[in-house]
Amino acid sequence: MNRKRALKQLYATYLFFWLVATSRRPVGTNVFEREWDVLLILDTCRTDALRELGPEYEFIRDVEEIWSVGSTSKEWIEQTFTTQYASEIRNTAYITGNPFSNTLLGDRKRTKYGTTNETWIETVDWSAAFIRDNLVDPDEFGHIEPLWVDTESDARVADSQKPESITNHTIQAARSGEYDRVIAHYMQPHSPYFASSKEYDQLLEYEKHPFGALKDGTDRETVWAAYLENLRYVLDHVESLLENVDGDVVITADHGELFGEHRMYYHMPGNPHPRLKRVPWLRVEASDERTIRPDVTLDGRAGAPEASEKQLEALGYL
Repeated sequence: MNRKRALKQLYATYLFFWLVATSRRPVGTNVFEREWDVLLILDTCRTDALRELGPEYEFIRDVEEIWSVGSTSKEWIEQTFTTQYASEIRNTAYITGNPFSNTLLGDRKRTKYGTTNETWIETVDWSAAFIRDNLVDPDEFGHIEPLWVDTESDARVADSQKPESITNHTIQAARSGEYDRVIAHYMQPHSPYFASSKEYDQLLEYEKHPFGALKDGTDRETVWAAYLENLRYVLDHVESLLENVDGDVVITADHGELFGEHRMYYHMPGNPHPRLKRVPWLRVEASDERTIRPDVTLDGRAGAPEASEKQLEALGYL
């Protein structure tokens, strides 16, 4: 066994014990413990990045922080939508472009993470039995709107995952009056970084695969600038959303991102690094001025096909 493979097996062992422990005692603040009407999840948004762009947006003021319950989307989802908060979840609409949200629809492979491919944790039958399943049943949700796949497109990044689609569906859910709370899970600023183009096939290599580029010698400033541009991409749509919903809006993240801190990159489950686990918590009072009239429908779980391997690869999960 070579050194890289041995380290991967060792990491899988650590992750197994981490998941066993945190399934019983989560580490972090569950968002349902806080007050909000609309919660905007900006996937991989770091607090320092949001503060850096603060001067460009009037609504970014006094960015606080909380400890997230996960360092990856899958971990965050499995630690957030739990039976402890079933009564709140029954009155919540979750609009999501994140493919790991399929764990809420019954695909509950508790030990399957991209970082654990071909390790013992995924090959033995008994490992998942030790990890407590706290997830609510799909029928316990007020509504789940899965937007991680565009059934009309074979693109690596579906248009339905881009900010405009998430924004329009969130506005529709908020205006319906059927839900006490609405969560919008935006995929940006998660890679790929739509900096030089808004079309995946036209992106530069370091925008498609930023962490491989960093390891191969691309300077951090170049990659960080692309990350910030991707954050601007989603914040422009957040700005529009704030003019089209009513109530207390909170902007936060499921987890952060690592750009070489302590020689670590990307985001891996079970990593307690503060740049991953401490996420922004920004409160904004919103008023619906009806500047957007979305022409979308909320199809719910019926429109939830599996994400393709090439889509997961584009997001860095494979």
